[in-house]
Amino acid sequence: MQSLKSMPLAPSCVPQPVVLPLRVLYYIAYYQRMAGANRVLFELITHLPDTVTPLVVLAGEGRAAEAYRQAGVEVEVLPPGEQLNQFGKAMLHWSAWKRTQVALTELLPYTFQCLALMQDWQPDLVHVDGGRGTLMIGAAARLRGCPVVGHMHGQLPFSGMSHTYFEWVSSRIVTVCDAIQTDLTPAGRAKATTIYNSVRPNLAPDRPSRWLKALKAEGKLIVGCFASVVPFKGHHHLLDAVAELNRRGWVDRLVVLCIGDLEAEYQYHADWLMQRQRDLNLHNVTFTGWQSNPFGFYQVADIEVLPSVSRERLDYGDRIVEVGGNEGFPTTHLEAMAFGLPIVGTDIAGVREQIEHGSNGLVVTPGDPLALADALETLLQDGELRSRLGQAGRDRVRRDFSTEAHVTAMVDLYDDLR
Repeated sequence: MQSLKSMPLAPSCVPQPVVLPLRVLYYIAYYQRMAGANRVLFELITHLPDTVTPLVVLAGEGRAAEAYRQAGVEVEVLPPGEQLNQFGKAMLHWSAWKRTQVALTELLPYTFQCLALMQDWQPDLVHVDGGRGTLMIGAAARLRGCPVVGHMHGQLPFSGMSHTYFEWVSSRIVTVCDAIQTDLTPAGRAKATTIYNSVRPNLAPDRPSRWLKALKAEGKLIVGCFASVVPFKGHHHLLDAVAELNRRGWVDRLVVLCIGDLEAEYQYHADWLMQRQRDLNLHNVTFTGWQSNPFGFYQVADIEVLPSVSRERLDYGDRIVEVGGNEGFPTTHLEAMAFGLPIVGTDIAGVREQIEHGSNGLVVTPGDPLALADALETLLQDGELRSRLGQAGRDRVRRDFSTEAHVTAMVDLYDDLR
């Protein structure tokens, strides 16, 4: 006779693990738009399991707050002072005196506002989107004893004390690719975990406009560049590459669409690009500006390109700007792969962790318009190659960059910090 001790328990009697609810405060400093990093975070937050309750805190009203409200996510808008809400890397050029002044007059009061919010909402941990966010809410989180997840979306555009502070405040650092961990100190790398950005493999396409349908009906080949119009995205190199392709005879067969924000703080750059386009007589390039749903453009495109750079000096005539890029793991490449598009990227940050050269796209040297033109022409003149590389990209998104894998990895990291 089998003893009770050795008899297997009925399934209903097996103790089930208790999953404790988790309250996560997400802080977003770049609230004004829904570019790549914000779309990645939105994908995470809107697919969290029921055991995680999110509160999204934004440093101002804008497209991000609107998107989260429409998705039914609890939102709190908590703007800091005017100086702290400047963009375009303005803070990196402040004097030591101005930094001290702003710290005392704006950052210190804002820290107490954040602390009051946290005491009211009672988060278990704080997820901070980027180094700017750690500056805004990091001290409040540490004062309250709340673990901080510092989400590093790209190469760090800052160094010195700002860098040290980011690493110190972050209990754990999430990097979007392995490549950008080289920007961290050994102590920072010891805290770092790579969790790749994700995208749903079957993105719901938007309905293409009549204009886009007309381009396809004319038999045009369409190259899409999905990026905010800022210096490090390299649109100027793309213009030079298109000028070269036009000289090679593609002018009547090729259309290049640049889809992305024309940001106010970089208006000087946008004006310079528009003049450059006129000087090169590029009638087959269009800057569309902000698109709330870019998927209709992916749907009609034949190729996706992103000509980003890491470091570069640009002469605008009235000023010389040292460009410091903060590319990481470009969302546009993942979205293009999900739509089955072949991609052309530059060899910076985590691009080679997305693009296997010759398998699902082509990788070129950054800042080289001729190499960019050559890669684009290789794809433009070979429909079979475009199809093969596009299918390989779609397969890779399903295998390596799914939303489910991203959410699971992030929630596991949260659980480790309880």
